[in-house]
Amino acid sequence: MKGLPIAIVGAGTAGLASAIFLARQGFAVRVLERVPELQPVGAGVLLQPSGLAVLHSLRLLDECGGLGAPVSRLYGTTAGNGRVILDTRYEHWQPGSFGMGIHRSVLLTALLEAAQQAGVSIDSGVTISRFTQTVSHVRLYRQDEQGMEQPYGDFTSLILADGVRSTLRAQMQVKQWLQPYPWGALWSIVPTPAGSDSSDLRQWYRDCAQMFGVMPTGRTHQAREQRLSSLFWSLPVAQFGAWREAGLEAWKAQVLQLAGSAAEPFVQLIERPEQLTLAVYADVRMQRWHDGRVLAIGDCAHAMSPQLGQGANMALVDAAALDTALMAQAPADQAAVDWSAVFNAYAGSRRAHLRYYRQASRLLTPLFQSHSRSLAWLRDSALFLARHHPLGRAHAVSTLVGARSGWLLSGAEQRALQVWRGAAQPNQALS
Repeated sequence: MKGLPIAIVGAGTAGLASAIFLARQGFAVRVLERVPELQPVGAGVLLQPSGLAVLHSLRLLDECGGLGAPVSRLYGTTAGNGRVILDTRYEHWQPGSFGMGIHRSVLLTALLEAAQQAGVSIDSGVTISRFTQTVSHVRLYRQDEQGMEQPYGDFTSLILADGVRSTLRAQMQVKQWLQPYPWGALWSIVPTPAGSDSSDLRQWYRDCAQMFGVMPTGRTHQAREQRLSSLFWSLPVAQFGAWREAGLEAWKAQVLQLAGSAAEPFVQLIERPEQLTLAVYADVRMQRWHDGRVLAIGDCAHAMSPQLGQGANMALVDAAALDTALMAQAPADQAAVDWSAVFNAYAGSRRAHLRYYRQASRLLTPLFQSHSRSLAWLRDSALFLARHHPLGRAHAVSTLVGARSGWLLSGAEQRALQVWRGAAQPNQALS
């Protein structure tokens, strides 16, 4: 017997992936998105084997893999002498394994279409302003075009997947913290220049204060013949105005001084400042992720800096963990689901994994985005030792692929992860 539908606020990666899983279990699901029209926009993202595993479970790996670009390693060098700082290769985790650079629009289009095919109702242009809950349901309220608050409906549970700056998260009776990062990044997606195609996610550094990177990003549904690359430039948020005033040519000169001739074909494609978008980040922590019948997931629950390339992956893994927690209860009567028990089980399965990545992210961020020269020396020395020691390489690559849930070797969680080989049929392997 079906009860009230499940409400999911936010039609991003976490929200849509969760909606697909829940709908395939037979639940009525409604996704509520404040944007009036869902459009295929956004930057490139790096999907790790952890995220690819979930796409495989969602039966979307072939579609996304057909448009994404394989990434074989993260490779970074210093300005001037070209000293290798970062060289983390997926093959050191498992032979034949890859990450995948993908345009965010490809991922979201695939998720959106799969959600619709699964019977998920998607209401766009809906701003949910408030919720209340009882022992039996959650009631949502929305703002109309005049800014007036109106009841929107009753739901059996509420999943908040509306991102870092969620206003609904603050209404949960849970202690929480949001700390904006002082550093952000300028990014752009450009056609890959002829002769510049690579499977490396390439980075160049000057101490901790400057970084330029290029990531293979594959193709889009709209332009299947054009290979794309994502560019990113590290920048303190407070300096964005000064960067804009200095002009585009001054920025190009900085990039070329840092990265040399390898960057020139890419920066030549940037002709207007509007081609570069400033991305800002924040650290979100919650004492717990659920409050009664309400659960926060994805960046809404645990946003972190992009240094480990885990944002989209954590969102996908959250969705899969929620699916598993609900499936384990498997009540014959959907109206009788004990959502508190489901959310507790979900939290138990995610706690160690997310704690490790939150700690690692906070540790690594100032090593790549700060004005400290001493931290740059510490970073370079630590990464040198890690590259040249088998245990260090194993720790680095298991962190990269999303397989760890602790700092010690005994704490590395053995997860069944997807190894994407760029083939039509994905291959399964254990970490």
